[in-house]
Amino acid sequence: MKWTKEQQERFEKFILGDDMDFYEEYTIHLTDEEQEKFFAENPEFMSEYPISRNMIHLLRDPMYRGLMRKIKKYETGEREKY
Repeated sequence: MKWTKEQQERFEKFILGDDMDFYEEYTIHLTDEEQEKFFAENPEFMSEYPISRNMIHLLRDPMYRGLMRKIKKYETGEREKY
């Protein structure tokens, strides 16, 4: 099967992308129970973000996700000019 350019780009974004992007596109739509199961089965998922497993419900809030992104950028030295 030959992929179109768009399919190739989506696949690369999926594989190489940030966990928060993956969360927003796929995981956010799961029920609370499904999310808990997903996080339990994938303990490294979102490990680069400072969030505990018992607070994953906060990820549903777009403002909270934005703060987590800023914290990650600050901690990794990818600071933005505010």
